[in-house]
Amino acid sequence: MTPVDSMKARIEMLERTVMELGSELFVLKNGHAKHADSHDQFISIVKGLKQLLDEKGLVTLEDFDAAVELGEVIERFNAQMDAGQSIEKKLKTGH
Repeated sequence: MTPVDSMKARIEMLERTVMELGSELFVLKNGHAKHADSHDQFISIVKGLKQLLDEKGLVTLEDFDAAVELGEVIERFNAQMDAGQSIEKKLKTGH
């Protein structure tokens, strides 16, 4: 194989790699767009629920916000507990 043939083969391989990466990027971009749309729709639903519960007098806006904040605190606490248990497990096993 001559140096020119080798260079052509290398260029073709790089072109295929770039095309594959472009295809993967396209798929990831579409997936991201779908997740973003889903997230926006979820936020809209929760805001509507919040407003409806307040209008019906079932839960005030302040109580709803407080419940959301409490949920966030509990989630952070649980994440810290899980992280602490993971560290303890690593210390016990030596890994």
